[in-house]
Amino acid sequence: MRGWSITVIVALVIAGWLLVGRRLQARLESRRESDLAQLCQTRFQRLALALQNYLRDYENVLPPAPTWMDALQTAVPPSQRDLIFRCPKLTRRDAFGYAFNAEAWLAQWKAPRWLPEMYPPEKVVLIYETRRKGRNLTGTGDDVPEPGRHTGRNFYLFADFTAMAISPEEAKKMMERGDLLFRPLPLPRQKTP
Repeated sequence: MRGWSITVIVALVIAGWLLVGRRLQARLESRRESDLAQLCQTRFQRLALALQNYLRDYENVLPPAPTWMDALQTAVPPSQRDLIFRCPKLTRRDAFGYAFNAEAWLAQWKAPRWLPEMYPPEKVVLIYETRRKGRNLTGTGDDVPEPGRHTGRNFYLFADFTAMAISPEEAKKMMERGDLLFRPLPLPRQKTP
């Protein structure tokens, strides 16, 4: 009888530890996901700063879309160059996971756009997360990870230099409403006196 009691107690203790361990593991995983999302957002904010520095040096002309990462390298401190252009959730060395808006490139002239042409700036995407992994990628938003990479959301950097995490479903709704654009709208004509 005594051996059976000890066995039951040991089994209950092991079951309790397993339950606590699973909860702890779930908490740690949730914390890790949150930390990676925060790190990705920080990288988007640093990309915004790099873009602002680049635009200052090139009189508001966006970097060439086909080589945008290479062009922005000079606007990024050397210690950050290996990190800033890659999503922290992607662990392969050749995986980057970010794309530049292809509409920021005037294909007929093979030239980058002037930043004010990316109008309205609070709605036009400059950089976004893509499910493709290569370097210097461009696109028009049809290649975002589904589900989103960071707790169901993906990051977008807009032409007003704000970064936002948006779920793929919400991004589609925003595109339908005209609140998230890849193709910029024509600049409004200024009234002449």
